[in-house]
Amino acid sequence: MKIESQVRMMRMKQMVEYTSLSRGYIFQKINEGTFPPGVMISSGVRAWQKSDIDNWISKKMGKNS
Repeated sequence: MKIESQVRMMRMKQMVEYTSLSRGYIFQKINEGTFPPGVMISSGVRAWQKSDIDNWISKKMGKNS
Protein backbone atom coordinates (compact mmCIF):
# COMPACT_ATOMS: atom_id res chain seq x y z
CA MET A 1 0.00 0.00 0.00
CA LYS A 2 1.44 3.32 -1.08
CA ILE A 3 1.36 6.08 1.52
CA GLU A 4 0.38 9.45 0.05
CA SER A 5 2.66 12.30 0.97
CA GLN A 6 1.16 14.46 3.66
CA VAL A 7 1.35 18.22 3.80
CA ARG A 8 3.71 19.06 6.63
CA MET A 9 3.29 22.42 8.25
CA MET A 10 6.20 24.00 10.10
CA ARG A 11 6.10 26.87 12.56
CA MET A 12 8.87 29.45 12.96
CA LYS A 13 10.96 27.49 15.46
CA GLN A 14 10.96 24.50 13.11
CA MET A 15 11.72 26.77 10.13
CA VAL A 16 14.78 28.25 11.83
CA GLU A 17 16.07 24.78 12.64
CA TYR A 18 15.22 23.32 9.22
CA THR A 19 16.71 26.15 7.13
CA SER A 20 19.49 27.34 9.48
CA LEU A 21 18.25 30.88 8.81
CA SER A 22 17.53 33.35 11.59
CA ARG A 23 14.00 34.42 12.43
CA GLY A 24 14.88 38.00 11.50
CA TYR A 25 16.28 37.00 8.11
CA ILE A 26 13.16 34.95 7.33
CA PHE A 27 10.86 37.89 8.14
CA GLN A 28 13.11 40.26 6.15
CA LYS A 29 12.83 38.01 3.10
CA ILE A 30 9.06 37.67 3.56
CA ASN A 31 8.78 41.48 3.61
CA GLU A 32 10.92 41.69 0.45
CA GLY A 33 8.64 39.14 -1.22
CA THR A 34 11.46 36.64 -1.79
CA PHE A 35 10.46 34.00 0.77
CA PRO A 36 7.20 32.05 1.01
CA PRO A 37 4.91 34.03 3.33
CA GLY A 38 3.26 30.99 4.88
CA VAL A 39 -0.27 31.08 6.23
CA MET A 40 -1.68 32.48 9.43
CA ILE A 41 -3.21 29.49 11.21
CA SER A 42 -4.45 31.62 14.11
CA SER A 43 -3.86 35.06 15.55
CA GLY A 44 -0.10 35.60 15.58
CA VAL A 45 0.70 32.04 14.50
CA ARG A 46 2.20 31.51 11.06
CA ALA A 47 3.07 28.18 9.46
CA TRP A 48 4.67 27.08 6.20
CA GLN A 49 4.20 24.01 4.05
CA LYS A 50 7.44 22.06 4.02
CA SER A 51 7.15 21.59 0.25
CA ASP A 52 7.11 25.38 -0.29
CA ILE A 53 10.31 25.72 1.72
CA ASP A 54 11.95 22.79 -0.07
CA ASN A 55 11.11 24.46 -3.41
CA TRP A 56 12.56 27.78 -2.20
CA ILE A 57 15.77 26.06 -1.08
CA SER A 58 16.06 24.22 -4.41
CA LYS A 59 15.71 27.50 -6.33
CA LYS A 60 18.35 29.15 -4.12
CA MET A 61 20.70 26.26 -4.91
CA GLY A 62 20.07 26.68 -8.64
CA LYS A 63 17.89 23.63 -8.99
CA ASN A 64 14.48 23.79 -10.61
CA SER A 65 11.80 21.66 -9.04
